[in-house]
Amino acid sequence: MKKLLILILILLIPQAGQSALRTGDSAPNFFLTDINGKPVQLYQIKGRVIVIEFLSNKCFACDYVIPDINKLYEKFKNKNVQIVGVIFNDEIEEPQKLNEFAKSRGIQYPLFIADVKVKKFYNIYGFPNFFILNEKKNIMKIYRGITQDTFGLFNKEIEKLLLNKR
Repeated sequence: MKKLLILILILLIPQAGQSALRTGDSAPNFFLTDINGKPVQLYQIKGRVIVIEFLSNKCFACDYVIPDINKLYEKFKNKNVQIVGVIFNDEIEEPQKLNEFAKSRGIQYPLFIADVKVKKFYNIYGFPNFFILNEKKNIMKIYRGITQDTFGLFNKEIEKLLLNKR
């Protein structure tokens, strides 16, 4: 039985990897709900650079990077860069709860709720996950987890994208 289970897992892993998003791919569009209950599509978010943070309300690492993401938001909010946080509706369903979550964590950047099905499109299996998109909604960088200097790393990537008109 164990051998059969291992064989099944081995057969499934390559298939899952084939559908993984990669740098250069178009970011899949999806619907979001903002803290006022207004529906928005990812493709409606404007900016030369868009940073999407997929986070969880049960994630210590997500809480750890919030100050860095807040600093990035403050630095770039008037420079054609959009930074957005996305939490899934299996954790928070109501816009009021999203607002409470943002306040309790000190999140200054816009937060949205997305359907849990989006996890599959973006291969989200842990948190946090970051996708940096260009103005054409192409994925320029993917970061899974955290680094010691999230601000420094993302700042460098955003500055590079703002300088290059790719």
